[in-house]
Amino acid sequence: MEIKEVSDKQVWDGFVTSCSDYTFVAGWSWGEINKKDGEKVFRLGLYQEEEILGVAQAITISARRGKILFVPHGPLIKDDFEKKFVEFKNYLFGLAKREKCVCLRISPWLIDSESNRRMFKTNGFIDSPSIMHAEDTWLVDVTGTEEEVMSRMRKTTRNLVRRGEREGIKISQSQELEEVEHLYELQMEVVKRNNFVPFSKRYLKLEMEEFFKNDEAVLFLGGVGNDISGVALIVFLGKRAFYYQSGSKETKEPVNYLLQWRVIQEARKRGCTIYNMWGIAPENVPNHPWRGLTIFKTGFGGEAKKYMHAQDLPISWQYHPLRLIEKIPKKWRQKVKI
Repeated sequence: MEIKEVSDKQVWDGFVTSCSDYTFVAGWSWGEINKKDGEKVFRLGLYQEEEILGVAQAITISARRGKILFVPHGPLIKDDFEKKFVEFKNYLFGLAKREKCVCLRISPWLIDSESNRRMFKTNGFIDSPSIMHAEDTWLVDVTGTEEEVMSRMRKTTRNLVRRGEREGIKISQSQELEEVEHLYELQMEVVKRNNFVPFSKRYLKLEMEEFFKNDEAVLFLGGVGNDISGVALIVFLGKRAFYYQSGSKETKEPVNYLLQWRVIQEARKRGCTIYNMWGIAPENVPNHPWRGLTIFKTGFGGEAKKYMHAQDLPISWQYHPLRLIEKIPKKWRQKVKI
């Protein structure tokens, strides 16, 4: 077995989407977005002769407090995971040292289990102080007839979708970059309500530009008349759709319920079987700020899956002050410019 870089988008995404479980942050376009944001991207394939056995997309994260080599939702390996994971770990550790990173960070797209946690611990990893991407997620099965998909929803959700249709709420789709204005403005409305650190308009536009170019995302906009009160950027990769960026005004109209139903309908048209609604509140945290959002998402039917927390393999002494800083909530770090 040998590890070498993959330079073909079709080969890369073909392997990713052939895996039983994956997300768009393992896809080619996600690497391109990070390149345009000024980071280095390494797309690594584990080969046996000409056959790819696994892939890992490694991305640098540069900051004044220290550089990290990060693997989002990977490595993706189809079988004999632990043996092949060690091959990736050894290569990635050497790459991180060459890139002068303070640690190798991996967000494994593996179910959170005792055996998986033990495997990472055995290989020298410790829990990261940061949540990098969704860990507690909600997956909706969109197969079967529309009536069957609707029947798996909570009764209240079904009624609100139908009410939205009766009351003439308008849901449109767009791949125009100018619509970033709606996404940013409505995301800022959510920021005011929930006090989190938002993405910049520049970064949102960068994401939209790359995804739209490859027809891998659609911006859904909803409202009454000419008023846009809900928006969601949905990413499509293989047979999966992902609820990624969003924003909304507070309204009594069921705009977001009908918007999500239109997303499900589009996902079905594109041949998707699973709609990943991304992050939800952990089950054992009743006062979590995402509790309301979680009630909304779970109303569409489906199941929760808990994936592993991000894992760090320290490389230099600089990792330890970085670890202390990252334990400070991001909104407070920004206020004091850490």
